[in-house]
Amino acid sequence: MPLTPLSFAPLPRRPLVSVLIANYNYERYVGRALESLQSQTWPHWEAIVCDDGSLDRSAEVITSYAVRDPRIRLLRQANQGMAAALNAAAAVARGDLVALLDSDDEYLPARIERVVARFHANPEAGCVCHPLCAVRADGDILKPRHPRLLARGWLAPGILRGVEPALPPCSGLTFRREVAARVFPLPPHFRRCADKVAQDRAALLAPVDSLEAVLAFYRIHGANLTGLSGPVTGDSLQANLDFLHQLWADRMEFIRICHGVEADPRPWREIESAHFFLAARLLGLHPAEPIDASRIPSPVRRAVWRALLALPRPLGAAGLRFWWTENAVKRNVRLLWDFLAGPPVWRQGSQG
Repeated sequence: MPLTPLSFAPLPRRPLVSVLIANYNYERYVGRALESLQSQTWPHWEAIVCDDGSLDRSAEVITSYAVRDPRIRLLRQANQGMAAALNAAAAVARGDLVALLDSDDEYLPARIERVVARFHANPEAGCVCHPLCAVRADGDILKPRHPRLLARGWLAPGILRGVEPALPPCSGLTFRREVAARVFPLPPHFRRCADKVAQDRAALLAPVDSLEAVLAFYRIHGANLTGLSGPVTGDSLQANLDFLHQLWADRMEFIRICHGVEADPRPWREIESAHFFLAARLLGLHPAEPIDASRIPSPVRRAVWRALLALPRPLGAAGLRFWWTENAVKRNVRLLWDFLAGPPVWRQGSQG
C-alpha cells in the first residue's frame, strides 16, 4: 500500500510563525538566540521558550526579554528532556507555521522571511528546511555549510527502503501547522535528539522542500561536541544504537497510525544505519555483526568502510576516529575547498 502525503489549504498571505525553543542551562546563549529573532526581517512571529528545569540563570535571562517583547513567552517545567520541552511549547503555539530554534543557535536576519516565501512558492510542502553554518562558541567557523546537501520531495517511500533523508538539525526545520499537529507530542523518552524524531515524522507526512542558502548559526561547544562528529567510543556508539532502536520503534508505530502500513525495519538497519553497526564492529562491540559494507549507498563511503574493516582492528578504530571526529586537518581542507568554490555560503544566506 503506497504512502499518501497530506494536502494543505492555502497558507495565509502573512502567516504567524511560532518558534519553539527548548532550553536547559544555556544562559550564556539563549539571549543571543532571542535577539536573532528580534532581528528578523519578518516581524510576525511568536517565540515559546520552555525552560526545562535549568539550574543556571536561564529563566531570568529569558524573562528579561519577554517583559520587553510580548512576542516572547516563557514556560517553565521540571527537567524532563528535550522532547517534553518541545511538546510543552508546541501545545500553546498559535502559528500557521511552526519553526524550531535551539537555544544555543541563532537565525540569520532573513531566515523566517525566506522560509515563508518558500512555503508560498511550494504549497505542497509540509516542511521547509535549510543548511546551517556550524560555529564554535566564540563564533569561529567550523563548517560553513551543514549538511552540505539537503533532501527534497516526497521522502517517505525512500525512508521505507532504508534511504536516510539528508535533513538539517533543529534550527533548520519549519513545519506547516497541519504537520506539526501530527509531529507533536513527541514521545517524552527522547530526552535528547528529539529534533531527529520531529524531522523523521515530518518527512513521513508530506513533501519536504529545501533552501540552498545557509540561514542560521549552529553552535558547537562543550555540551554538544558530537554535533558534527560520529560516535567514536564504545559508550557513545552504544548510546547512538540505543537511540536508533527507539527511533525505529517510534517510526514503525507512526507509519502504522498515519498510513495504516506495517513497515519492515530491516532496511533501516542494513542500509540507513549500516555505518553505525560497522563502527560497532570496528570498536569491538558487535564483532559478529553480519551487516556488510556493500549496503552503504555512497560509493566513496563504501570504499572507506572496506578499507577500515580490512585494517587490523586498532588501526581501523584509529581511522574511524579520524574520519568521524572534528579535527584541524578536516576543517582546513573544508575551508580551503569553500574558499576555492566562492564566497562563504552563510554570507550569501545573510543577504536574504
